[in-house]
Amino acid sequence: MRLAEWERYKKSLTSQLREERLIGYLDPGAERYLELLNRPLLIATTSSCTGRITVIEGEWHWLRDEARIVFKTHEPVSEEELRRVRSRFSGRLWLKLTGPIVHLRTPSLRCAARVLSHARASGFKHSGLISLSKRGHTVELMSGVQLAFPLLSLPEGLAALLNEALLEGRRRLWELSRRVAEDPGPCEPS
Repeated sequence: MRLAEWERYKKSLTSQLREERLIGYLDPGAERYLELLNRPLLIATTSSCTGRITVIEGEWHWLRDEARIVFKTHEPVSEEELRRVRSRFSGRLWLKLTGPIVHLRTPSLRCAARVLSHARASGFKHSGLISLSKRGHTVELMSGVQLAFPLLSLPEGLAALLNEALLEGRRRLWELSRRVAEDPGPCEPS
């Protein structure tokens, strides 16, 4: 893909990001990370999650067709919020914390390699190149921050543990965003 063609494509992706922000689809606070990740010319983010806490009702939390999300937040939670959710449902509940995940595109394999290097150094150990295309190669950046367990009871300090993990994911996302913006290497053509 020629540079001018990439620039037009990136502009269409970033304008879509602005629309998502306007309609409230973007996670609260995501812009600060996405602005840094999109700074190098050869990077365009396509989706993101800053991390979230969910409660899922169902036999198993990974069975999407047989389970449903009954609570979701991208913000820290309180013990009281968890108690309220637990008291409203009688089925099997799963408490799940997932860390940040970002998808981006780049026309350059060298840029993808640089981003993955920054990702691993920032604690995004489950990251990789997931597709190759003339429209841009897709890189998935996934942190190792996660918790999932049945919500049978509410042990003391559970909310504090969830919040600590959620904020650790955000710390890693900030580190990744900063590294990409400050050291873009081949993601910024000379």
